[in-house]
Amino acid sequence: MADLLEAGGPGDRPELSVLTVTFRTMTGMHSNRAGVSGAAPRIELRLHSEWPALTEALKPAGSSLRVFLAERFPHTKPVFQHYKDSVGPLVVPAGPGTAGVGTGTVGGAFDWLVDFLVHPAPDMHLPAVGARRYGARMPAALVELAALLQTREPVEDGRAGQGAVSEFDGPCSGTTVDPELLARGCWALSLLTELGRGVPPERSPLAELNPAIVTGRDLLGMASDAALDQLTALRQQAESVLLPALASRVGRWAIGPTFEGSALMNADADLIAAATLVEIKTLLGGKRKDGTRYATLDGPTLFQMLGYVLLDFSDRFAIRELMLFNARYGHIATWDVSQLLHTLAGHPVDLQALRTEFAAFLRSGAKPSLRVRPMDR
Repeated sequence: MADLLEAGGPGDRPELSVLTVTFRTMTGMHSNRAGVSGAAPRIELRLHSEWPALTEALKPAGSSLRVFLAERFPHTKPVFQHYKDSVGPLVVPAGPGTAGVGTGTVGGAFDWLVDFLVHPAPDMHLPAVGARRYGARMPAALVELAALLQTREPVEDGRAGQGAVSEFDGPCSGTTVDPELLARGCWALSLLTELGRGVPPERSPLAELNPAIVTGRDLLGMASDAALDQLTALRQQAESVLLPALASRVGRWAIGPTFEGSALMNADADLIAAATLVEIKTLLGGKRKDGTRYATLDGPTLFQMLGYVLLDFSDRFAIRELMLFNARYGHIATWDVSQLLHTLAGHPVDLQALRTEFAAFLRSGAKPSLRVRPMDR
């Protein structure tokens, strides 16, 4: 038996975190055991939220998260309609030969491409996590790929993506790597990122590679001609539409930022550019009877952006504007955060009070699990 001597925890930190507990054996219990000192052993009790990632939690129409947000922001239709009316025609169609090109991989590769266009050395912790999950020589191949892309060596974040962020004073000059080389590299990084987010290695196109001998150049060969055509067209939209729109955002930038609330619900945004949160999409949109496409804004996408704002509990990133860029339509929509919240709620919203309420909601539904790990005495 043991008596609880002390417990030290995270205090008023918003996330489920770590509770360190010291135990003392009952008097005399260990006195006859050779080699056992009288120091009290310590164990670490880790509390881990079991919320799914933000984007996953928003998918089911009746999910508790969507209900929470819909109850507070019921007036979405005018915002959806205004967005639909403002978007022009599709400019980057799926194109011929793209049937075998995963749309998720296209979007992920384009996200990486934008990262390299705004900074020459974005953080690669998620691909590093994916490379470790793949095993064998893949981590070394990723290091070789980084060298080919003239960027820094990837380092796997011990928290597997929680809290990792690339911050810099922006805007700054992006990469000067050859466009085709960059596109191929971004495709490989997208596949590795998918592994880092939980896709089983055996279900990835990377499974066709020999893990014992895979190299960085092998990773460059994963992109098909159809995939490269897509990335080339999408890059043109980024360079002609997105980058000029971001050029006036001077200040603190962050690539792949996570938030205080990400410890409760895994969430990492695409980009923050001096108080503007940028969400990047490559969605084809809806289809009319005549087969033409049109862009739409739906609840999950809108609530995803709002979710990032709410998860920034202490206003660390001072997000004051939302920007949604759909590269397939070459279209940017922006919203002032305060005005958008007012429109959606139908009345003025106290953002900090709402963040506090949101944090309490996430904690109440987190279903924490307990893990015990011995610590040094």
